[in-house]
Amino acid sequence: MPPLHVAIPALIGAWAVAFEIPHFIGQVARDAAATDFRLFYISAEAGIRWGWPHMYDPARLQELSQVFGPSDAAITPVYTYLNPPLLAWLVAPLTVLPLPAALYLWTAINIAAFVASWRLASPGRGFAQFSVLSVSLALWPVAFSVERGQAVLITFALAIGCWWLAARRREVLAGVLLGLAWALRPQDVALLPAVLLICGFRRATVYWLATTVALWAVFAVVIGPTGLGTYLGVLAWAASDPSYNATPLATPFGPQATLIASQAVFAAVALAAVWQQRRRWNLAFAIGILGTLISAVHVHEYDYVGLIVAAWLALGETISVVELVWLAIGIVCVQVPLIGIRLPILFWQPVWLAMLAFRRESPVTVPAE
Repeated sequence: MPPLHVAIPALIGAWAVAFEIPHFIGQVARDAAATDFRLFYISAEAGIRWGWPHMYDPARLQELSQVFGPSDAAITPVYTYLNPPLLAWLVAPLTVLPLPAALYLWTAINIAAFVASWRLASPGRGFAQFSVLSVSLALWPVAFSVERGQAVLITFALAIGCWWLAARRREVLAGVLLGLAWALRPQDVALLPAVLLICGFRRATVYWLATTVALWAVFAVVIGPTGLGTYLGVLAWAASDPSYNATPLATPFGPQATLIASQAVFAAVALAAVWQQRRRWNLAFAIGILGTLISAVHVHEYDYVGLIVAAWLALGETISVVELVWLAIGIVCVQVPLIGIRLPILFWQPVWLAMLAFRRESPVTVPAE
């Protein structure tokens, strides 16, 4: 029998996932269009029907949304397609299916990506590793990402693939995977190229840059000047909404200019922490993910999947009892956004960043298993 300290979390996580499955199925059955996946789906439809320069056009997206009913037809500054074109292109083959079926298939792809990243990065062995997966799937950011039909799980799976390949000096593929992650959700992996460079993976950094430049050149050619102008206009439209900057750590401290400057300081502190741990690849990469989330000016609850992935990496080495307790507190902090309380996780993150930055081998440690 597994020890209680891994059996209890595994059981709680398994029950939470078991309750989430019928909840998700019921949600899709009631209104599959009440998700972010609808935006990806109709953006792909707009590109296929009228040409890719129209994939960001709010009027076209509004027109395609009419079939879903009045409650799902709204296109607003905070509810329109804002991702780079690659995401809509990935979803385009799914538009041959009705929206609910496409969403189920998209969900399966995301879950498979998350499980693959768990296999690469999860600490522990045997039942302990299964317990990590069970708890990870049950946490609110993962569940919310699935409910919204987001691409966060795929993005972090690509990031973990980069981490795994770089550790084995397969730097070309590592850089390419990080470039693909940047082309899906750059805001979730913004600091990771700097992490590669600081930790000595210069070739991977070069291939990340080459992949990124090549992809954005393709994007620019395919969507053309009209599509690019619409995209930039839509980004400015979204940023004009007061709720766009509602979740970063520094929001309570001033207007937008102050916010951007403050978040830049957090990014610099995170990169200094990466330099401090540059010879410990797991910790440096975890700090890069954590620093990206702390320094972001636009954060959703599902973006905190990055904290879960960073915790896998941090737990891959011996860890102090104090930090282990702090991670347990973090599980609570990452759950409470479910009921609209975000401040705990905002203030929890810098403390964990400091713990990772100054982590040393300690005689009072517990194994990650």
